[in-house]
Amino acid sequence: MDTKKLRQKILDLAIRGKLVPQDPNDEPASVLIEKIRAEKEQLIKEKKIKRDKNESYIYCSDKSYYEKFADGTVKCIDDHIPFEIPESWEWCRLGSVVSLISGQDFPPDKYNSNEDGIPYIIGASNIFDGKLQINRWTTTPSVFAGKGDLLLVCKGAGVGKMCLCDLPKAHIARQIQSIRVYNNHISIEYIKQVLDCRIEDITSKANGLIPGLNRELILNFFIPIPPVDEQKKINQNIISSFELINSINRNKLDLSKIINQAKSKILDLAIRGKLVPQDPNDEPASVLLERIKAEHPESKKKAKYTRDNSHYPFEIPKSWEWSTIGEISQHNTGKTLHKGRNSGTPYQYITTSNLYWDSFVLDNLKEMPFEERELDKFSAIKGDLLICEGGDGGRSAIWTEEYAICFQNHIHRVRPFCDIKSKYIYFFMLYSSLKGSINDYKKGIGIQSLSSSSLASIRLSLPPIEEQKRIVKKIEDIFASLNEIANSIKA
Repeated sequence: MDTKKLRQKILDLAIRGKLVPQDPNDEPASVLIEKIRAEKEQLIKEKKIKRDKNESYIYCSDKSYYEKFADGTVKCIDDHIPFEIPESWEWCRLGSVVSLISGQDFPPDKYNSNEDGIPYIIGASNIFDGKLQINRWTTTPSVFAGKGDLLLVCKGAGVGKMCLCDLPKAHIARQIQSIRVYNNHISIEYIKQVLDCRIEDITSKANGLIPGLNRELILNFFIPIPPVDEQKKINQNIISSFELINSINRNKLDLSKIINQAKSKILDLAIRGKLVPQDPNDEPASVLLERIKAEHPESKKKAKYTRDNSHYPFEIPKSWEWSTIGEISQHNTGKTLHKGRNSGTPYQYITTSNLYWDSFVLDNLKEMPFEERELDKFSAIKGDLLICEGGDGGRSAIWTEEYAICFQNHIHRVRPFCDIKSKYIYFFMLYSSLKGSINDYKKGIGIQSLSSSSLASIRLSLPPIEEQKRIVKKIEDIFASLNEIANSIKA
């Protein structure tokens, strides 16, 4: 059973008015929307909110939908209405029934980790399984979200993530928009169900090199509004349906958790030299590093290497060495897009939205002009390791196609020296992500990123070349078996 599709189907039925029966005694949504308009007018008079210059309302006439604007302009919007709704429902733009609060970022000296002040919510990293997890606080808050607000991640890798705020008060960063309803006219839970159902449609319109949802996109989103009592019935029906689905998922999740723990353990054994036996005939990693220094004088050591274990988290075999990504590879970021200033031939290129762990999604590639002389520096060839800089910094995959592909400035290209295996570095990055140690190298306010210097300074345990091959093969074989089990429980 595909429970994800089942959830989506339930939400789809709900927002079309097909999940619960309509009650002819319910006050129609048109009356509800008029109440909201009246309340907004009062708030404007009291100067608590500003009037929306693009304010409009939607009405149906002769089975067609029209939108009337404040200046009296009327236009038919049939092409924008995604589906039919019951007679007691109404279409409107989200901005007509909610207020939207945009966040503000703080520098490190304005927040802390010792619970001093009120919670500071920075983005997707604070939302886990639909709940808030707080790890920062501030004593100088300026933009507030409160209990019952719907928090929507509007920038970065987690764009589209949502949760209901259960805190009395919190400061929100720029990566968060807070959606707030007027009194009890609209159920915030119902708003969340609609956005949950159509979030892929919303995020597909995200723009910029770092995907983002601007205010206008959110405020102008079309939303179907049922009567108040029906909103409550829909919410209750969804909750009970999802509880049943969750009970189906628990056994699957338990097994999935075990599989992920097994993968993490395999990687842990691998980088400690305990997954495959050492071969005394292998050329030691120390000789490999000396060869890199001779053949690639541009490589720089980022640390003084020593076998003093106080400097490193674990012991490594005698034939291994501690190194850094900067010493064992050539790496650079891609080209920056300057609209109107770039010249050259348009080429498709990879952005961070195309790069996932161990895979690429290439069905929505964008184009950017590249000069012929730039292609060697800003394109990946078979065997190159590509690593995300921002958002989920460290997310990595190896380019395996026979053709070259260009890449943007928020992606690192890593080309190992002297036959060092890209896949070994990839597995080390995956291990660092699973353990969270990659976060020690990230920098920045709000969205933390993995800069070129930070990537170069990442320490890794380096086996001999031949042992790298054996390690990679062993991990791939074990992961293939674990993935087969994981796929079987998804069916």
